[in-house]
Amino acid sequence: MNKRVNYCFHSHTYRCGHAKGDIEDYVKKVIEKGYKYYGVSDHVFLPGISQKGTRGDYELLDDYINTFQKVSEKYKKQIRMFLAFECEYAKVFEDYYRYLLKEKKFDYLICGQHLCIEDDKSIWWYLDGSVKGFMRYKDDVIDAIKSGLFLYIAHPDLFFLRVSEITPLIAQITDEIIDTAIKFDVPLELNIHGLYRKERENRNGFISYPAEYFWQRAAIKRAKVVIGGDFHDPFEIDNVEMPSQAYATVKKYNLKLVPVRKLLSRIKKGNRK
Repeated sequence: MNKRVNYCFHSHTYRCGHAKGDIEDYVKKVIEKGYKYYGVSDHVFLPGISQKGTRGDYELLDDYINTFQKVSEKYKKQIRMFLAFECEYAKVFEDYYRYLLKEKKFDYLICGQHLCIEDDKSIWWYLDGSVKGFMRYKDDVIDAIKSGLFLYIAHPDLFFLRVSEITPLIAQITDEIIDTAIKFDVPLELNIHGLYRKERENRNGFISYPAEYFWQRAAIKRAKVVIGGDFHDPFEIDNVEMPSQAYATVKKYNLKLVPVRKLLSRIKKGNRK
């Protein structure tokens, strides 16, 4: 299997408050590494919600778009670029997400479910280890898959950050997410940034992600899989070991990796089949 990564559809900028660098900083690095396709997908800016250190304020939207357009024009002969956001699914923001795709001409959205956004725009974090948190995470990811708004589901195994053993509940949640992704033909992301986290952090008994159990189940069920960079610092792109580990995981479990050309086709068709 070719271990050379030449694409990234999941990457951030300083605007989210917990990443470094701007779009051009990343683009220079991926061009240097021989990438052919690059999607910038910072954490979505949400009208009426301010979360310092988690996402940029909504007022940054035009700057984000304008910066992307300038950089993509400057480097158009060297790399194909895409404008995107990583979003939490929330019913209250469905129309806004459609607005980004149709009116603001975003190329795609990916779903990265970190926290729960209620209809009144109140927010709470799933990752507290509670049954309520696990179940709501599962329900929101499944609703995201069914919505048809997203190119793929980023780090669907993120909930393992608060899993210490594979209980019947965790097995159920894993299977329901994977089965729904298969039914609605939505790929699941094997997340490279999770490999960085595993390397540098002691999870205090938690399994973390990418979670071996989750990807074993994805392999058995033949779910479609993509590799996502989830870069938060341009210098992460220099570390070729993590993409190699991701490909090694794909090979180890014989995961059904989606070819880049098919991801491009999905983007062209508006994230549908």
